[in-house]
Parts: sequence; structure tokens; C-alpha cells
Amino acid sequence: MTAGTTLPPWTPTDPAGAADPAPTHRRRGLLLRLSLAVLVAGLVGVGLVARLGLVAGEAIGAADNGDAIRLYCVADLVPDTDDRAAPGHGVAVTEYRTGGPGCFRESPTTSAGLLLRATVAVGTALDASPPAPDGSTRFSFEWLAAVYVALFALGAGVATLAATAGRRAARAVPAVLAVVVPPLLPLLVVPWWSRFLVSSFSEPAGLLGAAWLAWGLLALAVTRPAHRAARLAALGLVAVGGLVAATGKPGFVAVGLAAVVACLLVTVGTTRWWRRVPGVVAAVAVVALAAAPLVSSLRAQDEAYDKVNAHNLAFTAVLPEAGPSATGPLGLRPEAFGQAGQHFYLDGGRSVRDWDATVGARPRELRAASLRFVAEHPRVLARMVHRGLVATLRPQVPYLATETAGARTVSGSIPRPSFPEGAQTMGPMFVYLDGLPGRWVPPAVVALALLAGAVTLLPARRLGAVLGRRDVVGPARVAALLGLTALGVVVVAVLGDGYCELAKHVWLASYTLVVTGGVLLVTALAVAGHARTRRG
Repeated sequence: MTAGTTLPPWTPTDPAGAADPAPTHRRRGLLLRLSLAVLVAGLVGVGLVARLGLVAGEAIGAADNGDAIRLYCVADLVPDTDDRAAPGHGVAVTEYRTGGPGCFRESPTTSAGLLLRATVAVGTALDASPPAPDGSTRFSFEWLAAVYVALFALGAGVATLAATAGRRAARAVPAVLAVVVPPLLPLLVVPWWSRFLVSSFSEPAGLLGAAWLAWGLLALAVTRPAHRAARLAALGLVAVGGLVAATGKPGFVAVGLAAVVACLLVTVGTTRWWRRVPGVVAAVAVVALAAAPLVSSLRAQDEAYDKVNAHNLAFTAVLPEAGPSATGPLGLRPEAFGQAGQHFYLDGGRSVRDWDATVGARPRELRAASLRFVAEHPRVLARMVHRGLVATLRPQVPYLATETAGARTVSGSIPRPSFPEGAQTMGPMFVYLDGLPGRWVPPAVVALALLAGAVTLLPARRLGAVLGRRDVVGPARVAALLGLTALGVVVVAVLGDGYCELAKHVWLASYTLVVTGGVLLVTALAVAGHARTRRG
């Protein structure tokens, strides 16, 4: 290299950019990388099993609030309880029987449903317990949780294998920690997100997809385009993660959109005409495979809950944030503002004068009018999104019991205290959210992530020798995309069902924001380390 020549900011200055070693060394290096990937996958699996209590017999889960039937009915399951119902018992029912009545209406094809069906088929075939007199067999949702744990472990192992490409042992471990830890740590430290794996909700599919997306993005951030196999593996994590989340539940479509954007920006290899092809193919595949299930899910949601969602959007979100002046544009009577803040399920909307004519007979018109109103009043939309971001501070969703039923038939019910997050009027929830400490944190994390990503778009000469490093630029851009993903989940939640069960609907956004904060911390540590090296 001639004097005065500068390296591009993404060019490594460590041995990762050296020529390939001899074939024997390459095989030995691959074996070591595989061993490390298996070790990490094993540790992740053991950690999640311990966190959930799947082996100790005291599993923690998330109790059904009446929504979970939309998932377990697709596998013809029925709760193994005296009343053959999962909600109302004060615990998370995990024991089910096969041979249920199925779904009362056509159920959409979702990733969560497909995984459940496969697990039911395998689990019931391997279960040694004798069939019941009616011919039904036992199925436990702890088995489904074990499958999800295995998939989390697989994602961590693939990310480890990709992140160690072209690195010597001394530099492989820090890279693995920077890639694996941010998405994993929230799942191990607290049960707020991982406990949903032991449930009959579709949320685990979104959680798995978000974790795979984050692992894939971080693996791409620490590898070079020349590492073709590693980049293809990481690209697969991004694409499959986005597909699983987007087809798991319509509320998680933002994860799929983030995956498509990331795939379109990824380069694999150094050949000019080829390097964009794998990413474009992956993006097209995600869109093609997700389109039909997503449209089917949206149609099913609209057919079953059009009145509910329209009522909640107008009465729990738009009217409380906009005031009485919004009743006219929404096509409601002026006195309807007196019921602002009431869920549909409080009394089926019957406290609203002329509800049948103004809501029940025109749910699509009311929804369209509500969306048009917030589009014309950005301050109302900003307040709604801000309230959704604040709700991410409460991912515990405490009104869904954590205790599981265990291997027994549940009878009766266990009284549960009331929580403001589950209130059917918005007053208690607003007071609670407005009193939470750290309300500035979620918006600040999103703003910092977007700022970090924007800085990396500056010309290389302005970034300098520290900010222009590949292990700084890559994670900063990952943080920006994850921050946008969390923001997208919040926007879909508040515009989809208002503030009804807001804490649960922004639950995945809370996890993504925590991961975003972890990636920002990794970026800051990399900046500090390079700055200290230059001073030394």
C-alpha cells in the first residue's frame, strides 16, 4: 500500500482480513467454530429451560384471557379443565386434550399455528400415557415451549457460527458476546418475555422472530461481504425471523418489514453483479411467503373483531386524546364523549347512545374516520404513539397470571387482583402510566438509535478513524433498524385496537427496545475501546 492511502471505514485492521490459512488450519478453525456454536446453543437452551422451570416441574407461563383459543383450536385441542375452558381459572392452563371441536370459524394460517400442529403431532405420538375413554390423548404446552427453546438455541448457534467467520480465537469471543448477548439477556434476566413461551398465545412466534432478526442483523454487522457462508447464514436468520414474526400475528408485521429492508441492503460476496442478489432473493421470498398468511389473518381479524377494534380505537384512544371536538369527524353524537375511555368489553358499547347506528352498523367507516382524523391531527397521533411507548415500561402484563396449572385438571378459579393495565376504562391506566418513573426512557432509546444510525450515513472522512470502524458502524445501524421496528409495533398497536390491553399489544416492542438499548451499549463500548487505543 502506498503512503497516504487510507482504508475504507469497514476494512478490518485485525487478522480477520488476512489471507485464508492452509486447508488444514481452515478445517481446524471450522471445527473450533462449530464447537463454539454448539456450546453457545447448549448454554442458551439450558438457560431458557432453567428460566422457565421446565425441568423442575414449576413452570411459569402466561394465563389465557380469552384470546388464546384462536391458536389452540387450530390443533383441535381442548383445555383439560372441568369447564373445558382455559381462561377464568387464575392460572396458566398448560394441560390439554386432543379431539377438540376445532375453530368455530375458519382460522388463518399462521407460523404459530403451524408450529403448534407439528408439535401436537409429534408430542402425542411420543406420549406414553394411555388415551382417555373418549380416545383423546394428552398434550402439554410445556412441550411447545421446549420446541421454542430449541429454536432459540438454534438461532444463537447459527449467529455464533456466522460471527466467528475469519476471526482468531482471541477476537472470536468478544464478537460472539456482542452478537449473542443483547437479544438473549432480557430473556434470561427477567421472565417478562420468556414466560409467554409457556402459553397458548401467538406471542412466542413474534418473540422468536424478533430474536432471530436481531441475531442475524448483529452477525451481519460484524462480518465482511467476503465471508459468504457466514453472511448467507446470518441473512437466513434475518429472513426467517421476519417471516415467522409477521405471519405469527398481524401486530408483528413491523418485524417482517424490518427484515425485508435489511435483506435489500445486505451484500454477500465481492462480485459486483452478484453481491446484491442473495439479499434481494431473500426479501422477495419473505414478501411472497408472508403475503397470503398475513392477508388471511387481517381478514379473519376484521371479520371477528371489526366492531370491537373500531370501538376501542375511537373510544379508548382518539376521543381521550383529541377531546369532544373529535366526535363530529368520527360520525358520533356529541354526547358520546361522555363514554370516552371505555373498552368495548365493558358493556358491549351499550352505554353509548345510538351505538348500533354509529358504531355497530358502520365499524369500517368509523375506523377509516379515526385513522383519517389522526392523520390530519399529528399531535393526536404523537400522543397516542408516546403513550404506547410509555406502556412498554410495563411488559410484565401482570393481569395474566404467571403460575401454571401443572399436570392436573383445573377446577374452580383463583381470585386475581385488579391491575390498571387490565382496566376496562382508561382513567386508571392513564393515571398509572403517567406516574411511572422513567417515562422518558423508551422515546429516548428510539431517538438515540435513530441518531446513531443517521451519524453512520455521513461521509467516511467525517466519521473519523473511531466512528468509521466496522464494529461501530454495523451495530449503530442495527440499533437504528431495531428502534424503528419497536416503533412500528407500537404504531400498529395503538392504531389497531386503541389502548385496549395496550401493555400486552406493545409487549414485543418492549423486548425490542431493550435489545436496542443493549446494541447501543455495545456500540458505545466499541467507540470507547477504539478511542482508548488511539490515545494509547
